[in-house]
Amino acid sequence: MALALCTGVTCLAIGATLLFELSVISRAISDFRLEEAVENARIFRGEKPATEDLLNPPYLKRYGLDPNLYTDKQGLLSPTGSDWQRWGIRTKVAATVMWLGHDPPGTWWTFFQIRCVDRFYEAHRDSEPIVDVADACLGQPH
Repeated sequence: MALALCTGVTCLAIGATLLFELSVISRAISDFRLEEAVENARIFRGEKPATEDLLNPPYLKRYGLDPNLYTDKQGLLSPTGSDWQRWGIRTKVAATVMWLGHDPPGTWWTFFQIRCVDRFYEAHRDSEPIVDVADACLGQPH
């Protein structure tokens, strides 16, 4: 009886944690896409944002993806694994969606994509650019 109770409580705790993380991922995907679409609509309507806002959109800063913090020697956005490991789940989701360039196939897909990148940096050096690791994870079976 005690073993069944402990097993049930453990499963409930793991399930609740997973559901919470999936809900955060789902919401972050929606929020990021919405903010990106609003920004694009403003530009399409003819509003002329400042050059700095074109190069460094304000909504990226809200996700912790300020390009000024993560530019490489060539001036390209290139955060590394050490950056990835410091980021929260919302920033990881936004980065994944941004690099994918379109809506991800779904919340579960995004969850597994983030886990793939996490696993890489647990086992390898954290100086690799995230975009290279994320691109490699695209071909990984989940």
